[in-house]
Order: sequence, then C-alpha cells, then structure tokens
Amino acid sequence: MCAARDRKPGFDSEFTGTALKIKLRGEIDHHSAVAVRSAIDDMIRTKRPSELIIDMSAVDFMDSSGLGLIMGRYNTMRELGGSVKVFDPTPATEKIMRLAGMERIIKIVHSAAREQSTSLRVAAPAAVSSVATSTNKTNNKSIKEVNGK
Repeated sequence: MCAARDRKPGFDSEFTGTALKIKLRGEIDHHSAVAVRSAIDDMIRTKRPSELIIDMSAVDFMDSSGLGLIMGRYNTMRELGGSVKVFDPTPATEKIMRLAGMERIIKIVHSAAREQSTSLRVAAPAAVSSVATSTNKTNNKSIKEVNGK
C-alpha cells in the first residue's frame, strides 16, 4: 500500500475572519464523509464565514459521497449568503467534479504551480504534433516526387 493512501481521512481548518479554509485529506467516501460533513457544518454555523475554501490537494480518492459533501456545504453557504471555492483538486477528483457539472456553480481554482505543470503537459503534445506534421509533409513530398517521375 502506498504512503499517500495511509493518510487518515479528515481535514485541517483555518479561519481568517471572513474565510474558512478546509484542507481535506485522505479518502473521502461514505465512511469518512459523515464525520467531516458534521464538523464543517458546525464551524460554518459558529464562525459564519463569507467564503468557504475547500483545499483538495491532499485528497487521494473521492466518490459520490465527496460530491455530496461539497454540494451540501455549497447549499449551507448559499443559505448564509456566502460562497464556496475548491482549490487544487487532484486530476482524478477534478474529473469527477466536472463530470457532475460542479464547475458551473462552484469555482475551481488551481495554484500557480499546478497551472504551470498543467500547461507544460499540454504544450508538450502540441510540440510533438507539429514535429510529426512537418515530418509527414516532408515524407509526402518525397513520395510525390518519386511517384511523379
């Protein structure tokens, strides 16, 4: 079993006066979501933040219970006139969120380091593609010249 999966599910929290930052960690499934949900709701109702920031950079796995966790906090914050942002979801977690359409109502934010890493991965295939295209054009030209004799 890998070390990342050995992390105990749960969260850390920080309140800055107007924002409540929750850093989820480990696996967010039906077993862990109940306790996390209850604790976060207590903090929201006690502290009354105007913004809830959910940092998901340390989440190893999330199923539909995790989606429910986020959506429930979104509804609670909305009732109180606040907003929710999700920071740095892992690629797998973000895929689940986007498949569920969550990006339409909850802002997903990536740190600068993740943005740079993502843009480098996207840029590499484009560069490879342009090299392959120019090579193919050259090869096609050579073939036409041979056939056009």
